[in-house]
Amino acid sequence: MIKPRPQLIQYASACELYRHFERIFLGGNQTSHHVDSTCGHRIRIYDHHFFHMVKLDHGEKPKPMLMATEKEAVLATQEGFGLYGHDKQRAVYLESAFHCLRSPDEVWDDPTLSSARWIYISEYDTAPYTHTVVLVGERSEDQVLITSFPAKSRNAKKWRRGRLIYVRG
Repeated sequence: MIKPRPQLIQYASACELYRHFERIFLGGNQTSHHVDSTCGHRIRIYDHHFFHMVKLDHGEKPKPMLMATEKEAVLATQEGFGLYGHDKQRAVYLESAFHCLRSPDEVWDDPTLSSARWIYISEYDTAPYTHTVVLVGERSEDQVLITSFPAKSRNAKKWRRGRLIYVRG
């Protein structure tokens, strides 16, 4: 059965968008949190994953941006985005990304990916973006969040690769 998609995030500033990320992914913690997924993974999420989840960028700052030096500026940007850019499609689907991470429809193990290893996919009852794809990587002994994005059905099919290791029953 296809799930209803969680409500889209509404925001008007970089600060407000970060606060949504903090509420959804960090569970009230300041710098990190973990999510136990129904697939058996325990995924560690850090505050700097905000940059990847919404593709936050600043054309005048060196990459990678660091939360230790950037958080204060993001929180101070309470109207609009100033010189920051971001991917609105990724941002509005933060709730869907969290739900996909916590309770995916399927998980694929693909060791050929460059920065991730597992591909989480969930299908929702919306169009044109019927799926959410979340990439999870492995760092030392932890599984960590890499990024997420909405996908149309044909694009989600392209991510079904590697070895299927979990199907929601």
